[in-house]
Amino acid sequence: MNLPSPQGFGAASIVSVSWSDHLSFGEGDGRLDTPEKLQRRLQVWRQELGAGALHWRMLRSRIPGTYSAAPGYRHPSHTASGGLTWDDFAIVPAMARDAGLSPWLYVTVFDEGWPLAPEHVRRVSYHNEMHGQHVAWQSNLTRDHPEWLVTDRDGCEHQQGVVSLAYPEARRAFVERWIDLIGPTQFEGLFLCLRSQSRPADPADQFGFNEPARRDFHERYSVDVAREPFEIRPWRDLLGSYLTALVNELRPELTRAGKRLAIGCVRGDVLGPPLGNATLPWREWVRLNLVDRMVIDQNSSQCPSMWHQLWPMHRGTGYVQNYLDGTGMPPLIEHLETTYAPAVTGSRVELFVARQWHERSPDFEACLSATPGVTGLVFGSFRHDNPEAVRRNDWRAGRIRT
Repeated sequence: MNLPSPQGFGAASIVSVSWSDHLSFGEGDGRLDTPEKLQRRLQVWRQELGAGALHWRMLRSRIPGTYSAAPGYRHPSHTASGGLTWDDFAIVPAMARDAGLSPWLYVTVFDEGWPLAPEHVRRVSYHNEMHGQHVAWQSNLTRDHPEWLVTDRDGCEHQQGVVSLAYPEARRAFVERWIDLIGPTQFEGLFLCLRSQSRPADPADQFGFNEPARRDFHERYSVDVAREPFEIRPWRDLLGSYLTALVNELRPELTRAGKRLAIGCVRGDVLGPPLGNATLPWREWVRLNLVDRMVIDQNSSQCPSMWHQLWPMHRGTGYVQNYLDGTGMPPLIEHLETTYAPAVTGSRVELFVARQWHERSPDFEACLSATPGVTGLVFGSFRHDNPEAVRRNDWRAGRIRT
């Protein structure tokens, strides 16, 4: 059943489209496998979700990487685009603008994938049993530079899929990737999402001890964090500062390309599950107008399309703020009123609140719309477009066998 668009938002809301999920699990027009279906859904998103902007999450095939699968399986994302005959980068921005939606390209920074684990590991430790237990994908960036993966204090274990931004070369590689992707297109902005599908750190301060970060901390505080006791707060702030360094390096490149920048992150002041307690310096981004938009209340532990839980047997401990159990966090509206509204008021930054991990609630959406500082909401397209597939909870396509 379609619900009315949130009162007071009109065309201010954003629709987030994970195209791979639509192609893998969608039905009818909700599969979005032809331009005609996309054109029809764009009108629906505008009318029924009040969408004035589109976040288009591209296929992994746009990023150099390697798919792997256990015998008898194939990766749904690898096969999702098999029958496509059209270029979404050429068609989506034009169609979106014609429908009255501002098109933004959706990319990630902490989601570089991992190699397929051995079968005995997959039996007890897996991304999710729906479509991530027996298949995997890993970017060439981390295959070519495994040393860039965040490491633990002993230098023995790495968090697969998560790159340490303490390496200037890694930041440069990401900036070049995104500019190469968006530069030739008519997407109006880049949505940089901090969500990660990687296995959660346990404990939360487990990773980040890469050589450049150790060196920088030693230069500031004369302490080797790998061998000596250290103060945790300055260490977390240092790790967060590399994210700001990335934003500072990305922003001028986007400006030269005529593109805007939005960042999607959790609610609170640390990166949170599954990434750890590194400081999330969003206040600095707002104060310095480094971003045009922020989308908060993102969730890495639940699929926004199918709502199954990621890494259900690995939740992580020691998070000083944890959106999964509410540790260290006030209720959403209170948080908006007391923390976010004062920060964004008077700035040029637009604040959006992600809702794709929650059931639709017109009353609560109306409360959010009336909260000072909030520009709009973000809704996921998949569940809106595929209610029957959601109702059946049938993800057989995710268990594709050869």
